[in-house]
Amino acid sequence: MFRILLVDDNSSFRRVVKNNLQDQFPATDIVEAADGEEALRQIASCPPHLIFMDIGLPGEDGLALTRKIKASHPNVIISILTGYDLQKIQEPAIRSGADYLLSKGSIATGEIIALLKSILSEKGFNADGSTGSFPSGRKEKITPLILKRRIWWEPVSGVNSYVVYVSKGRTIFEPDQFSWEKTPGIISKLVVGKTELVLPEEWPEFPVEPGMYYIGITSRDDLGNQSDPFLLSGLFKFHAPPTPSRGGIDHL
Repeated sequence: MFRILLVDDNSSFRRVVKNNLQDQFPATDIVEAADGEEALRQIASCPPHLIFMDIGLPGEDGLALTRKIKASHPNVIISILTGYDLQKIQEPAIRSGADYLLSKGSIATGEIIALLKSILSEKGFNADGSTGSFPSGRKEKITPLILKRRIWWEPVSGVNSYVVYVSKGRTIFEPDQFSWEKTPGIISKLVVGKTELVLPEEWPEFPVEPGMYYIGITSRDDLGNQSDPFLLSGLFKFHAPPTPSRGGIDHL
């Protein structure tokens, strides 16, 4: 049975998350903790497979608690689940050792459900959270799948095309380093007639290694002149596709 620990000092929020997860994954074992001390007791009693961790906890904050748990239980998956601005806490979350970073609004969007489905498949559990009949022993690399993301930007007057760039390093976008499409090691995507990109469908060339990525967006005129890049950053995590839930052999 897949075991989940919810760490949040808001009991009403814990109840909402627990009810949502149990509706989708009825065979999971979901336990709760209101602070770090209670969370550590739960982990010592029976380590979970996955922890959803709030940041603003009484006493020790969620990032410090994440570092402590990862030091003693490196195989436990930890997803920061927070109401704070994700842009401001991405880098601290990475430094803490967290595996995922989600907003509390991801409950309504379904991203938390998609994440758990992927983790269950990756770890060899059944779709409802029960223990799989056969262990997960994949020996070949499977093409990763990114959880669906939308990159968007405000339109620029008089412009109908944009170029979106991606890199794992921020310095590549510095004025003395950035040369638009000629920048060594950068990946770009031309976008015409709209101001968004949906991953992975509309940009299959997007890198598949998990981690922090920096996104630069430029506007381009009819002569091919481009603006300086508007810079975004985000934490991307990739997963194997889910295992089929049913199958069989029929006589034809």
